Amino acid sequence: MKKFVSFGVALLLSAAWGQILLAEVPNPPAVPPPVPDGPPRPAPSAEARTAWSFDKSDITPDPSVRFGVLPSGMKYAIMRNATPQHSASVRLRFDVGNTAEADDQQGLAHFLEHMAFNGSKRIPEGEMIKLLERNGLEFGADTNASTGFTETIYKLDLPQVNDALIDTALLLMREISSELLLEKGAIDRERGIILSEDRVRNTFSRRRAIDQFQFLFPGTPIANRITGSETVVRTAPPERLRDLYDRFYTPERATLVFVGDIDPAAIEAKITAKFADWRGKKRHDGDPVVGSIDPARGFSIGTFIDPDVPTSAEFAVLKPFVQRADTVQKRKDDLIIGLANTILNRRLARITRAADAPFAGASASTAQLLSTAEISEISVTAKDRDWKRAMAAGEQELRRALQHGFTDGELQEQLSNYRTALKNAVTQASTRQSAGLANGLLASVESETVFSNPQSVLKRFEAIEKSISIDEVNAAFRALWQGAQPLIYVSHNSPIADADKAIASQWNESKAVAVAAVTTAEAKRFAYTDFGPVGPVASDKRIADFDIRTVRFANNVSLNVKKTDFEKGRVSLSLRIGGGLLELPKQFVGQNMFMNSVFGAGGTAAHSADELQSILAGKAVSGGISVGTDAFQAYKSTTPEDLELQLQLLAAFITAPGYRPEAEAQWRATVDIYSQQLDSSPASVAQRDVGRILASGDTRFGIPNAETLKARNFVELKPILARSFASAPLEIAIVGDIDEAQAIALVAKTFGALPARTGKRPDYAKSDIVRFPTSRAPVTLGHGGKPNQGLIQVHWPSTDDKDLKLELTLDLVSEVMRLMMLEELREKLGATYSPGASSFMSNSFKGYGYLSVSSSTEPQTMDTVFNAIDKIAASLRAAPISDDLLKRARAPIVERLIRRKRENSYWLSVADEAQSDLKGLNDIRKMQSVLDAITKRDLQAAAQKYLRQSEALRIRIEPKTK
Repeated sequence: MKKFVSFGVALLLSAAWGQILLAEVPNPPAVPPPVPDGPPRPAPSAEARTAWSFDKSDITPDPSVRFGVLPSGMKYAIMRNATPQHSASVRLRFDVGNTAEADDQQGLAHFLEHMAFNGSKRIPEGEMIKLLERNGLEFGADTNASTGFTETIYKLDLPQVNDALIDTALLLMREISSELLLEKGAIDRERGIILSEDRVRNTFSRRRAIDQFQFLFPGTPIANRITGSETVVRTAPPERLRDLYDRFYTPERATLVFVGDIDPAAIEAKITAKFADWRGKKRHDGDPVVGSIDPARGFSIGTFIDPDVPTSAEFAVLKPFVQRADTVQKRKDDLIIGLANTILNRRLARITRAADAPFAGASASTAQLLSTAEISEISVTAKDRDWKRAMAAGEQELRRALQHGFTDGELQEQLSNYRTALKNAVTQASTRQSAGLANGLLASVESETVFSNPQSVLKRFEAIEKSISIDEVNAAFRALWQGAQPLIYVSHNSPIADADKAIASQWNESKAVAVAAVTTAEAKRFAYTDFGPVGPVASDKRIADFDIRTVRFANNVSLNVKKTDFEKGRVSLSLRIGGGLLELPKQFVGQNMFMNSVFGAGGTAAHSADELQSILAGKAVSGGISVGTDAFQAYKSTTPEDLELQLQLLAAFITAPGYRPEAEAQWRATVDIYSQQLDSSPASVAQRDVGRILASGDTRFGIPNAETLKARNFVELKPILARSFASAPLEIAIVGDIDEAQAIALVAKTFGALPARTGKRPDYAKSDIVRFPTSRAPVTLGHGGKPNQGLIQVHWPSTDDKDLKLELTLDLVSEVMRLMMLEELREKLGATYSPGASSFMSNSFKGYGYLSVSSSTEPQTMDTVFNAIDKIAASLRAAPISDDLLKRARAPIVERLIRRKRENSYWLSVADEAQSDLKGLNDIRKMQSVLDAITKRDLQAAAQKYLRQSEALRIRIEPKTK
């Protein structure tokens, strides 16, 4: 029935609707679920097989999932999954979205999603979110919702799975299903919030996405229902929302998914009891029509002009949508198409890496857009705003593939990558994240695919892998681009004279250029497998309470190892060396951004980045090192089998970085594209300027101008890294499914074998000083976005993170402020969609930190918002907050901390400096008890000290005057 699209506009639309449009791909290995231990699930009933579309497929559904359907027609899927432990993810999907709206309902599907949190028969307006907060769920992170073209999804991630919280979650989902009050007062109060959300998301990216959809799919509902009508949102009477609710929030359009550390039979009983009495108020009037394309449409050209848009060209062919059941044969066909596009993307990436590349980036894709069309597309992003050269290069590369085909060597490289991904998915199946599994189950509903497990996916792949020939791949790729005329769409920052004629002329001129077949060199052998004699261990200890083994080699390399069972078949690794940002000279402004962007693209002395991609095909490893605040660092994820190769690769980047000129060329092209967007919205201006303002003009913060960034180069960076990489302290952490002795042996062969280095961290006293500005004069910045967009921020100086209790107290103060701002600015004033608050206390810059709040709003309401924030700060200084507010602020933080302890990412953050940061370990030991002991009086005292009105630095970002 419906498919999602990977066309370039899809991701942009996610910004408009808070939902990433999922591409229909050949059962990607990231989606299938684990098969937990325990008795086999009962096979789906005949009714469930029909409801879940299994009767149309020869693919076996995952036996670890309990699929069902209630007599009312509501589908459900339940799965036991113990990662993270003692938690669960709950999803409720309705088969209704923007395309269900009548003309006078445009925007109301999204409006209805908002109203789900604004009053029902059993939960008064404003209490649903508070109820969840008291149970440790944070609005936005654990409690969320999204609206797309054809679906609306409600999401809860439960930090605990006790009966009380499970019952609360199901109660909320049941209330959303049929018990919403939709009262006029609540609707009127929500209008401003929705308009604020739309105002923030009105970027050039969304405007281009809307225009592009209207060019590609003229006259279809999906082209006319991308965004709502401001007039409708402002004026629609309650009965129009009620009409949408009664017609489409019905059992037969609903799917409930429950995945977590639970007993599926018990959850099934609870679902049945809670939803048994649900009956739709009105039968739906048939599926919303999403429209169809004109199969005879001829060669067409479209343009989008905006001063901030990156220059790009896209060309696509559209074919009518053909509904096919999800079968083994269809998945093979999809796999072959996916392989072809992946090979072409590999070629485009190789071209991008060249010093004289004709474009800054390019991609190829094929997907089905809902029930409207199949689309195959090439997208190229221009260098130096030269759309002609970029479009020609993309057209010729596509034609090269169509005329001469791909090679068997290219096919084998991609099959190797795919095979490895599938095998790793099988290994890691039993410790996949519940949230991802719940989302995958819902995606199978939208795409009408069978949710199968990794073992069966790998088995199907192995059965067909050897039968896939390069001739078959080439034939499938050519078929994609035959039978339809190309549609060309060019985005540019200024009008193109006689655009249609100019673009058509360039297209035809490019087509006249002959293209030759690709010649590919045979992959080299990896050059970095021997780093010298194995390094002896000088010290081997254990931090007992964290169960972290700490090793120091004779060359002063430190290693911290922690074995976990959170993610089977996965190993997380960190490397920290030198001083990072503290070590970079201040005169080389933007050098950290330069290194983060292109150091990996420079490859190694023996291998270019492109060669490394071929050499390492089928391996779960990656290269590159970035700049952290106080260290050069790398954070990687690999497998136990590939850990040695990952260590070898990182050691190669440390001992023999490539510093290739083509990486610098990529950097300069990227800077031009990136910098032109930094004036396009209040948020981008804040990203560019506010960090530097809060650091009293320190140029290490914020984003420099394009000329400054383009001046950065490897000549400057090389001597700095040479000193640091050769002699600075180096600490490695390895966490996950790994044997301690094996990890120590592998590091001994790589980093332990390097020449001796100092074991003492240098003194960065001249670099670790940053000061909050002394002036409190208000700051006004201008942006080049829409005239109704504005952003206000207030910042109060604090200090660094030496005092754990103060750090946690200010975290709580910021969370209390966020909750109070949500109540005052969002719910009462309707002035903003999502106000924010945070506390930053540096562990690198002495005495530096600040509390911050921010709110997007219309320019004319900025003073009102500033006054509201002043009143909130004053109230926190004047009296202790309520017990309930403290609980709602603290509970999500506590639950987040508990949940993180069940994840490798947490333990990597503990282990990465286990030998060099003893204070950090002690803080971690005390964190829970200190957090629990903070009182309302502590918060008041902190507010009195740090939220003084005289210390507030106000920043407003408003439209530039024309």
